[in-house]
Amino acid sequence: MLRRATTREVKRWDELLPENEAGGEVFQTKSFAAIKERQGWQPEFWVYETSFGQVYALALTRRITGVGRIVYMPRGPSITNIKQWTEICRLNRRFEKTATLIKMDPPIARDNAKTLPNDLVKVGNVQRSTANTVVVNLEQTEDDLWRSFRQRARRSIRGGRKEKLRVVDVEPSRASVDQMWQLYKGTARRAKLTTRRSRYYHHFWQEFGGRGVGRFFFVLEPNHEEPVAGAFVHWSGKNALYKDGGSRRDSKTHFSHLLHWQIMRWLAGRGVSTYDLGGTPPSDRLDDPMHALASLVTFKLSFGAPVVDFVGTYDQVLKPAKYKRWRQIERLWRAVARRTPARDIY
Repeated sequence: MLRRATTREVKRWDELLPENEAGGEVFQTKSFAAIKERQGWQPEFWVYETSFGQVYALALTRRITGVGRIVYMPRGPSITNIKQWTEICRLNRRFEKTATLIKMDPPIARDNAKTLPNDLVKVGNVQRSTANTVVVNLEQTEDDLWRSFRQRARRSIRGGRKEKLRVVDVEPSRASVDQMWQLYKGTARRAKLTTRRSRYYHHFWQEFGGRGVGRFFFVLEPNHEEPVAGAFVHWSGKNALYKDGGSRRDSKTHFSHLLHWQIMRWLAGRGVSTYDLGGTPPSDRLDDPMHALASLVTFKLSFGAPVVDFVGTYDQVLKPAKYKRWRQIERLWRAVARRTPARDIY
């Protein structure tokens, strides 16, 4: 069956998420629910009772004029089994009577999704940073992890050490958020990337940091307290994700690989088993210079893990006539958001 979580389950939500088949998922947490609630979404906490076991799923809902109720499960449901997803789709159709569609993005490997339910429609990925990623296994000794890196990464880390760079971990505060924003904003501007408004990032970083599941890592040069680079990492259970990063344009030091090497060591020391380095091109487009993420792939692959391709985002269509109307609205909304600082619906 499909039911709403009990009061006790909602209270313990972030503790329960790691019980899902795919483990904890940062975009399914109460922190992310709080962030999206500020954007007009109403969070609901769903529990699927499947033949494979229980699945805890954050469902973000909102009403659109002329469309009705839409449901969005960011990076969810947190499963890896295509048969379980098929079962969940049946439960959605049976129990969810008011929604026009349910947008899902489960962490199922693309190769495992040969046959999908007929009412699923492939759409553009909402979370571009999680559709194709490099995921580093931290459940190995530090020596084995080091040996898994490519020579380029090891050489760069040694270079950063020779330059006596320091990597410090910092809880999000007003000062550290401002520092991270300046690094992030400058990097995005140089890369000609469209960003959300600053208050979104400020709230995002502080929300996860305030709950103890998000942290900044800054690179400092000798005798300097202003960082030359920084990263924000957040986690759920044993799964961590590199969310945002930035650096100063004038720095000529070997900071990039050293920064992530120290992040991996920090996470492993706290029992985290996977470190997701975020978005890359799909594995069959790694040599495509026109892909929006082409500039990142060489760096991320240097940490020795391959690109993992996930199925991406699908809409389960429950009311076809209203869904056609929604697709027109969604395309226009997202097109405007890509070209301006206007708020993306997601």
